[in-house]
Amino acid sequence: MDKGQNMENFIRLRLFLWVGTLGFFSPVLGEPRLPKEPNLPSIPLEESKEPRNARGDKDSSESKVLNLTLCDGRTVRGESSSGSQSMAFEHSKDGILYKKKLNVNELDSVRIDSWELKQKREEKKGITFEVVPKKIRIRTRNGEVFYKETGVSDLKLLNIEIKNNNGETTLFTFWVDLKYPDGKWYSGLPTLKPNQEFREDCLKDVVKMIEWE
Repeated sequence: MDKGQNMENFIRLRLFLWVGTLGFFSPVLGEPRLPKEPNLPSIPLEESKEPRNARGDKDSSESKVLNLTLCDGRTVRGESSSGSQSMAFEHSKDGILYKKKLNVNELDSVRIDSWELKQKREEKKGITFEVVPKKIRIRTRNGEVFYKETGVSDLKLLNIEIKNNNGETTLFTFWVDLKYPDGKWYSGLPTLKPNQEFREDCLKDVVKMIEWE
């Protein structure tokens, strides 16, 4: 092979490589690209919460002087922050149902006139009942009297914490009792008529009346 033919072959090889390179990077064949990095999952932002209103409808912890009368006539006097600072309730007067709201400073007393028996569970020795206030009498400092038949749980007066010179204690406006198969009660309270759901007498250690000074 002479020198001229070698030069011709070399030129053809260069031309082939040049055309192949153009074809490899041409838009038709597509330009080779590095693979994209996968998108990292974004962390969802926490829902923004409005700051709580420090005032709102929260009850104040201001203490009041209370006089408590128990079912056996004993009285307990002391400071207490139990109960709502305001109470909204429904009451009936002359057969008409009203909605009423009172501030604690307007209250003179709350007296419990009857308790409702709520069956809890059956035991080996009988049936356990929770006995909670039902009908109450609310008296204001102006001498107004309201009758409420939905108890005191919404008034936050089921448990009453009180403090005096003797120390601190918690008294209750309800109690738990056990009814035996013969109709007698563990508390020793009188038996009730069959299917009777309310009673006006109460356990001696239970609060019957609350008075605000």
